[in-house]
Amino acid sequence: MSNEQASHPEAVACALRALRESAQPLTVAKLAKAIPKSALKSKKELPELLEQMVRAGHIRSHKARSSVYWLPGLEEQASERILEALSEIPLTQTDLKSKLRSLLIGWPQTRRDEMIARLIKEKRVYRVPPLTGKATLLSARDKATPQDYVRLALQLAVDRLKSRGLTAEQVMTVAREVLQPAPASPAISPSRHDAADLERLILERMLRLNPSAVNGAPVQLSQLRQALRSEISDKDVFDRTIMRLAEQGRVAAHRHDYAGGLSQEDLAALVSDGQGNYFIAVTLRD
Repeated sequence: MSNEQASHPEAVACALRALRESAQPLTVAKLAKAIPKSALKSKKELPELLEQMVRAGHIRSHKARSSVYWLPGLEEQASERILEALSEIPLTQTDLKSKLRSLLIGWPQTRRDEMIARLIKEKRVYRVPPLTGKATLLSARDKATPQDYVRLALQLAVDRLKSRGLTAEQVMTVAREVLQPAPASPAISPSRHDAADLERLILERMLRLNPSAVNGAPVQLSQLRQALRSEISDKDVFDRTIMRLAEQGRVAAHRHDYAGGLSQEDLAALVSDGQGNYFIAVTLRD
């Protein structure tokens, strides 16, 4: 530990705790709110203290419009969310960047681009041929599967038929009728399952998505909603269940502080309490 860190042990401990509890990188201003005034002589000391922690390898940082900081483990979680986004269907670089705006809230765009480039270099993300056009697709698999191209074709059909007045739901309904797939498992609805069933399902899926959640690691709500979409298809039911768990003290819900600057599409990926507050992640409480 450097002399600077050794002389401010309380500030270091508070900064690390705030970063551990956060599901996204934090700015100096946010970290300053987590540190008691008594822990530092002046707010001007905090940036230098944080840079000392970066140089020591305790935390990482990136400077875009302003510097943001995070724990090394959060970067791997961000990489996993990129891989999950690409595991469902291959995406163009442009479409992936658009999707990551809601999946990686708080990360600078340049840092997201760097993570994508690193995953490609590490051969965890692959470039695969497109269905149409010239834009190369990015995929979590080294080769696009027939299922990938069918999903891409269906998405293309949705996009093309939108001008004819057909919604995505209508296109998918017709596609299911034409292809005659096996009957899908019915989604959980409030009329068939009580509140306790929904709460238990969400808590179990949190641990399945991230076993470290038992030790307080955050779980992204967009990721949790995606994992439960076949069981809880109604967004309002999902949101109300999350809020109920938070009110019971069984989870801590992490609020998005700049929701007013998000698009309606980005807001739809978050959880709302119906009172103008939006939440991006949850952590289990003892």
